[in-house]
Amino acid sequence: LAYQVWRGSSHSLIGFMPRLHLRSGAANGKKDSSGKLVYRCWWRVWWHGRYSIILTKAALLHHDFLLSYTNNMPQTVRDLVDRSRNCEDIAMQFLMANSTGLPPIYVKGHLSDLGVFNGLSTNQNIASAGHMDARSQCLNDLEAIYGHNPLVESSVVVDSGLAGWWANEPSTWFEFISSDLWNFF
Repeated sequence: LAYQVWRGSSHSLIGFMPRLHLRSGAANGKKDSSGKLVYRCWWRVWWHGRYSIILTKAALLHHDFLLSYTNNMPQTVRDLVDRSRNCEDIAMQFLMANSTGLPPIYVKGHLSDLGVFNGLSTNQNIASAGHMDARSQCLNDLEAIYGHNPLVESSVVVDSGLAGWWANEPSTWFEFISSDLWNFF
């Protein structure tokens, strides 16, 4: 299904793990009014019914964007990714959205995330890992480098009619325990 979607929209990032950026303040229920970008996971995607980022670890994109990432993206962005050992997927989403003005497309599916217990976001106590703060910092650093936020929100969810329309659930059950849950209430 994802390949069919990508063939119809080859200039969008197509994938299975949506994320959301929000501005601090009333939009995310906090008293912080700094206007900084905040990174959020599955629970906020579900709650708000929208997303603006697709994780590239399970995604399809046109190879031209890989060339652009390597050859055309500002060196300061690549330095940020190298320094933080994080945020390459957010950098790719910034690059694509800035180039095309298009949102990513979330395709529901079932997959196994084999790196879930040893990844950057889960190799520590999930509630205090600091991964969400690091991702939020990446969003703000990328916005400063680009001079604006090119991310485009979408509420489109592509699902197979054979899967049934009754439930909205993440692609992998590990999404239910994402570190965003600890910032939900």
